[in-house]
Amino acid sequence: MTVSMKTMLDLTDRFPMRFDVERMMAELGLLENDSWLAHYDKKISNGWTAVPLVSQDGSLAGPDSQRAGPYSRYKRTPVVEGLPYFRAILDAFDCPQGRVRLSKLLPHTIIRPHRDICAEAASVVFDQVRLHIPIITNPHVLFMVGRQTLRLRAGRLYYVDFTRRHWVRNDGTEPRVHLILDLRMNDFIRRLFPALGFHEQLQRAVLRRTLPLVWPFFRMKLALTQHVMLNQL
Repeated sequence: MTVSMKTMLDLTDRFPMRFDVERMMAELGLLENDSWLAHYDKKISNGWTAVPLVSQDGSLAGPDSQRAGPYSRYKRTPVVEGLPYFRAILDAFDCPQGRVRLSKLLPHTIIRPHRDICAEAASVVFDQVRLHIPIITNPHVLFMVGRQTLRLRAGRLYYVDFTRRHWVRNDGTEPRVHLILDLRMNDFIRRLFPALGFHEQLQRAVLRRTLPLVWPFFRMKLALTQHVMLNQL
């Protein structure tokens, strides 16, 4: 079975569980301030924090608690035991789970333009996806993927192809908080997606072979852009 190649899809109505925003917000309130870890790459953002729910070896500290890695190393972190509703959400995804985190972008901060590639590649092209469940958002969040402006609503389940260039700016007065799940595709996940047509199947086959060839160029371009931006600060 093959799946859609679109940049963004709302998968909510295909998922067997509905997401209760009030219950998620209530459990966010149980987290201590020091539970939120600064993103490991300060060149991308200095106002982006996360609480790992599934991480490499179940770690809650150090870079590996937020970095992508081999799926065989991922375990739930101890914080999940104190968040029963988020635990139920994780249980509802009947598939191999990679990095899962609660992600917060503070007001008047930005996640700078980048692509999630190599080990972090999040696209149906490579049979691993990154799904977002917005919990707290506001109309002043600008979320750009390629040339598309995305408007993600609280309590919905979204797939976005993050191998494409993307960035986020929170111009609102409250944090933007999402539950973000990195998942390996299996039959359960594939059933959430519309089937591909012939031309999309061909496109997927071509991208699967060609995208990794240009990733070194993307990484060099990003490094150069970040170097220039830091020197301008």
